[in-house]
This record gives sequence, C-alpha cells and structure tokens, in this order.
Amino acid sequence: MAKPRAPAEPESKPKTSSLLARFTASTIALALVVAGMAAVFTALINSRLVNEAMERTVKGYSISLARQILASDDEAFWRSLARDNRVALLVRTPEKQRAFTSLGEPTTAEAIMGSVHGVLRVDIPAGALEDPLRITTRLLPESEAVPEDEERVVFSWNLQHFSRLHDPLLYGHVLLLILVIGAIYLFQRSLLRPLQGLRQGVESVADGDFGVQVPVVRMDEIGQVATAFNQMTRRVEQMIADRERLLADVSHELRSPLARVKLALEMLPAEAEHGAKRRLIQNDVREMEQLISRLLDREWLRVRTDRLTGEPVDLVPVVRQVVDVFAERAPGVAFSSSAAALVVAADRDLMRVLAQNLVDNAVKFSLPDSQPVEVRLESAGDAVRLSVSDDGPGIAPQARGEVFKPFVKLDPSRGHRRGYGLGLNLCQRIVEAHGGTIELGDRGARGTVAIVELPQKSRPISTGSWSDERKGSGR
Repeated sequence: MAKPRAPAEPESKPKTSSLLARFTASTIALALVVAGMAAVFTALINSRLVNEAMERTVKGYSISLARQILASDDEAFWRSLARDNRVALLVRTPEKQRAFTSLGEPTTAEAIMGSVHGVLRVDIPAGALEDPLRITTRLLPESEAVPEDEERVVFSWNLQHFSRLHDPLLYGHVLLLILVIGAIYLFQRSLLRPLQGLRQGVESVADGDFGVQVPVVRMDEIGQVATAFNQMTRRVEQMIADRERLLADVSHELRSPLARVKLALEMLPAEAEHGAKRRLIQNDVREMEQLISRLLDREWLRVRTDRLTGEPVDLVPVVRQVVDVFAERAPGVAFSSSAAALVVAADRDLMRVLAQNLVDNAVKFSLPDSQPVEVRLESAGDAVRLSVSDDGPGIAPQARGEVFKPFVKLDPSRGHRRGYGLGLNLCQRIVEAHGGTIELGDRGARGTVAIVELPQKSRPISTGSWSDERKGSGR
C-alpha cells in the first residue's frame, strides 16, 4: 500500500522590499559606520593616551627649537618662531629675558608661567640640551616660578591647538568618504535603473498588453534580459494576432457552407416525421451563425478602432433607440436620463454596439421573475456615465475579472448558460478605445450593474491590443 503523501507546506510569501531600497539602506548603514569611526577617531585624539604620545613628540620638537633659539640673539627670530609654531615662549639668557605669546606679541614671564588649562609646558635649561632627562614637561594648570640662576627656554604649547591640527585631515577624510559613498550610490542606482523599465514592462504584460517594449540602455546582463523580453512580447503578440486572424478567416469561410446547409434544410420534405429533426438542425445552424457574427464583429471592431476618430455624439438618442429594440422582450427595459442631451467624443456606431451588447446581456440573463432592466444616462463630472442594471443571478466579486476574458462563461448553475463569452469583451474594447472605463457591481440583493464612464471631451484614442485576452470577454 502506497504511503500517503504528507500535505505540502504552505509556501512562504516572498519579501517585497525593493532592491534599490536595500542598496540605499546599505549605503546609509555604511555612512553611519564611517560617521561612527570618525567620532571614535576624534575621541582618541582627545584621549590621555594620545596626549602622552603628543607630549613625547612635543618634547623632542621643543629641544630642536631651543637649540635654534639659544644659538641666536635675534629677538625678531624668537618672535617669528613663536608665531610660526603657535607657542608661547620665554627665553632667558645672561643678557636679557623676553617672553612672547603664541601670536608673536611681547608679554611677561608671569603670563607665560601662569595657570592655563590645556597647556603643556616644556622647561629646557641650556645645560640640559645634552641631557634630556633634566628637561621637564608638565601639563598645567599648575603655576610655578622660573628659576633665575640658569639660562633656559620655556615653551607653553596649547594642546587644543595641536588637536585642532588634525581636524582638517579628519574633515578631509570624512568629505572624501561621503563623495565616494555618494558616487557608489549613484553608480548602483544607474545600474538598477533599467530594472525599473523591465518591471513596468512585466507589469504591462501581466495586465495583457503584449505590445509593450522596454528600453535597452546597455547590453549587460540586464540589457540582455530586456532584449529577450522584447523578443518574447513581439512573438507572443504576433502569435495571438495570427490566431485572431485565423479565427476571423475561418469564421468568414464558414458562412458559405452554412448558407448551403440552410438552403438544403429549406428543400427538405415537410413531412411531420422530419419536422423535429429539421427544427433541431435549424437551431444549431442559427447558433453557429450568431457565433460567427460575433467573431466577425470582433474583427470589424478591431479594424474600426484602428481608424477611430472622436466626434460629438449625443448618447441619449443612441441609447434610446437601442432600448426601443428590446422594449418588447421580457422582462422589459426602462430608460432614464439626467439631461436631454449628453454628448461624448466617440464613434456613433461603436456607441450603438456598446449599448446593444450591455442591454442584450442584461435581458438575456434576467430570470423569469426579474424586474425590468434599468438603463440610465447621467453626467459624472467631465464624463458621461451609462449604467445598465439587471435583476438576474448576479456575478460573484471574484469572478468579475474573469467575465472580461473572451469565450469565458460562468457557472451554468447560476443561470449563465447562454451566450458565447464575447459580449463584455466587445464592450470593454470599445470603452477602452475611447479612453473610458467599465466595471461590474452589485445591483442590490441580486443582479448586476454594468457602469461605463466615457469622457465628454476629446482624448487621445487608445486602440489597445486586440490580441489581449486578459481583459475581455462576456457572460
């Protein structure tokens, strides 16, 4: 005995995040990491560890400057060293004592030796140049007097100034990283831009427009996919067009043998025993003729919409004439209009076909106890709304998209037994060709209402793709 198969696990829903959004998020994350690294770098510069390393560096540099200072008696030279190195300077020699600010301005020894936060003092006695161990470095705020018994140079280095010396380097690196990240982001965006056109093309094909062509920007992997996509849509469109043409040609050619069959039926003997068979054959022939007529109507409408031009058409008399044709058919048709004239930019013959198909559909699917079909015209902003309501079995909401596909019939148990599945297909083609919309809804407790909105002013005519089978049919 075969082991029963375990029920299949439900497929997990794929993530819907955009690839470009993920690239953007990763770029932002990279920028935040760089900003964090810059903050850590700034904190390290101001840390005690870096200050200690800076003290050692400053001590060696101070010894080098002290040698130059003690080797010269030129006060202008001392001042220039203080100004160029941004250091407060006290020089004591046997002949004189001079003090300069970090800007090279004369000051007093007490000011140099005063208590100043953030200052590193380097005291270099002249006799200690060859013995660095005698050189003292001290981070203020402690203040002290300078011994007067020895020739020396005292430097007061501003450590904050030293820290700021790193700022241009830090800012330069941050700016460079921002430019690099921005360039990478723009480059990634340019690489992904063709995917947007490809996605739009796929969505158009999913909606039934097989004539769409996506732009091919460059012949990389995405460009190759776009080229293959364009070739696929052209082939599919050609295949469907060939099928439509074959269907129209076959329908046209069937009229001749049908005419001969009808002629043969008329010549059959009128005996009673042949009457029932004759009527059955006549009914079959009549249905075949109606189907062929519908198929040829589709081809005629396709050719007509290729040369469609909008002209002012008053829908009130057009729809009224159609309603008069169905007035004697059960359950009857009631017509009303919100105005004496409602004009749209359309083709008059196609408007008549549209109204006729909608009313015929409503009458055909009415039930024996149905109320009369209601046909109403009214203004809806810059459009005219035509609504046709029947009191029939209705259409389930999930099936309303299916009835616009050609040759689709709904469940016969709900009363959808008649027709060929082409009526609403023709209606939707006509409406879309005029830039309008058509939708189905509930009339109430039961029944269906078809609502058509057509623009009153002239719009660019959309001939659409008549090979599109995702968007058309009838009940």
